[in-house]
Amino acid sequence: MNAPWLEVLGWALLHSLWQGVLLGGAAALALRLLRRADGRTRYLLAYAALLACLLLPVVTALSRSVPVGATDEGLGTADWTSMLESGFPWLVGLWLSGFALMTLRLLGGLLWVERLRRAGEAWRDPQWRRRLDGLALRLGIKRPVGLRLVAELSGPVTVGWLRPVVLLPAALVARMPADLLEALLAHELAHIRRFDYLANLLQSVVEALLFHHPVVWWLSRQVRVEREQIADDLAALVLGEPRRLALALGELSRWEPPLAQAAQGGELLARIRRLLRPAPQPARRRFGPVLLGACALGMVIQAHGLIGESPTEPTSVPAHASVPRLPVLQNQTLRASHALVIDDQGRVLLQKDADRVVPIASLTKLMTAMVVLDARPDMAESIRIDASDVESGKRSASKVAVGTTLPRAQMLDLALGVSDNRAAKALARTYPGGPAAFAQAVQAKIAALGLTHTSIHEPTGLSPRNTSTATDLARLVQAASRYPAIAGTQAKSAVVARPGWDVLLSKTGFTREAGRCLTLRARSVRGDVTVVLLHADGAESRVRDAVEILSRLERTPAL
Repeated sequence: MNAPWLEVLGWALLHSLWQGVLLGGAAALALRLLRRADGRTRYLLAYAALLACLLLPVVTALSRSVPVGATDEGLGTADWTSMLESGFPWLVGLWLSGFALMTLRLLGGLLWVERLRRAGEAWRDPQWRRRLDGLALRLGIKRPVGLRLVAELSGPVTVGWLRPVVLLPAALVARMPADLLEALLAHELAHIRRFDYLANLLQSVVEALLFHHPVVWWLSRQVRVEREQIADDLAALVLGEPRRLALALGELSRWEPPLAQAAQGGELLARIRRLLRPAPQPARRRFGPVLLGACALGMVIQAHGLIGESPTEPTSVPAHASVPRLPVLQNQTLRASHALVIDDQGRVLLQKDADRVVPIASLTKLMTAMVVLDARPDMAESIRIDASDVESGKRSASKVAVGTTLPRAQMLDLALGVSDNRAAKALARTYPGGPAAFAQAVQAKIAALGLTHTSIHEPTGLSPRNTSTATDLARLVQAASRYPAIAGTQAKSAVVARPGWDVLLSKTGFTREAGRCLTLRARSVRGDVTVVLLHADGAESRVRDAVEILSRLERTPAL
């Protein structure tokens, strides 16, 4: 006869097999039904099912241990029951051996990471310290976050939760462009924001206890995939550029396989595709099945760190937005040939031939300003207008003569505020690394913002080869509005004023090929609205279009 504890543990292990299969089937069905739901919903569901796989055997063991030594009436004397119980010493012995090995593996991993943390060199670069602190602040992280460089590490790793530290491979820092490295840091900080270190530690404990069950490993994989995608979403939200994070992951995939493991916990190519083509926001009603599923599982899950994560940045416009167009304004009344109006949730309020590629004139200067500001140059440094900044192909007015020397910040104001072409060319010419580096940075920014139908060949917009679509420009305007130096200058020079609306950014453009153009981002009690008007017949036409749009929106019931 076996010891009571041996029988209790043996029966709990046997029952865990069919319990896990049922839970796995229910979780697979629920995840299938919620395949278009918010990532946090799917994460909570998978995590709840994983914890339930541990909870149910515990309940089984407790029910059999009260009173100790009790057996099931009519079953304890059955031959098949006796045969099963006779094998419990082997079964429990194998489980204990596996659990011991898994525990040693877990402890070894924790000790290895701690050794790396202690061996790492603190990265005290003040510029990167400011970047890290700025990202942490925007993510709502109040705890200090350390940053250390480790030589033998293959990918970024976050360690700890009370005093979190981000470990970066030294090779990664040396080889990856600064803006892409910043995107990876944002991803790691997103894990810190959500206390994922603790969640992953608990998950590893469940894996060690139920190592024998394939459903547990499948659920654990689903949890890690969703966790990485949620961190991607938070990082993209803070950066305002999903494409930049996608480019960073793509850079990892092109290096040696060890560095590509920086995407641990998620499928790298799937994550890149998801960032490049984000799905539409799910409706809130999709949270209902989660509550029903939680009740069916008998679990009460506390969403660690998810409370209060309401996005404040505007939603990016999908390349082919599958959202309804709302009848706010009839296209026939527009003077502009191409137009797009979207709200702060990415919903298309109006569109008119929004995907036609056309010249964009001085709207180009928004891209020029973003690229310059991304380089973080000394804005107080004086730069000089020289003869090469004078446009030879087209006649264009300028408020600055050749030989004029002004601080870079003032040149930026001139390029944006009065659309001075010489100032824009001087900013590109004095870009760190020169005009060639500026041109490369422009192409990288186009890719990072997902502007698939945009082509920019020079910084002023005078060239008709600078082309885009209203859809791409709406995304560009949303990104530009996040730069205080751009939004502040453009708000002061706004050409459209409407009572009750706060103009956050506006930029006009004109060439013979582009016609009259206008981009506008404004805020009212109803939220933010982005307006793009291209190829209007005259300066007054584009203004009338913008004023009419804002007026109609003011009279339209809130959505």
